[in-house]
Amino acid sequence: MNLTYLAAEAGGEGNQLLLANMIVPIVVFLLLLILLKKFAWGPLINMMKAREEHVASEINSAEKSRKDAEVYVEQQQAELNKARTEARDLLEASRRQAEAEQARAMEQARVETELSKEEARRAIERERAEAQAALKNDVALQAIAAARHVMKTQLATDEAAQRALVDQFLADTKGTN
Repeated sequence: MNLTYLAAEAGGEGNQLLLANMIVPIVVFLLLLILLKKFAWGPLINMMKAREEHVASEINSAEKSRKDAEVYVEQQQAELNKARTEARDLLEASRRQAEAEQARAMEQARVETELSKEEARRAIERERAEAQAALKNDVALQAIAAARHVMKTQLATDEAAQRALVDQFLADTKGTN
């Protein structure tokens, strides 16, 4: 049965029934709203606020982490630059040390070469002096032998010829020195 049909048959009572039918759902709706507000709306709002706070804290945490990461990257870049500078300085110092070592070795080699040359010159001079002494000794021995030979053969015969022969021999020996 339809309520409007009943209200039309009942006449005046139908308006009251219609009004009662409207008030009850309104009251039930309001009661439902109050119950929803008390039991569902508050916890729902609190849950949404908690979620909003959680998201805000996550955003803040992410922002802080990003800033920390930027600071860390800058520190690492500074450390890297410092390490590069130190490496460059070490390489430069090693290069300078190697050049100094090479120059020292070259100077030492030059000094050793000069000493060797001087030693060779002294040895040559010594050998030349020894050779000259040996040559003079040989010449003197040959002169004595020649003089003996001449003296044996012409000792008694020609004194002027002997003297000329000795002078000639001495002049020849002086020329060879």
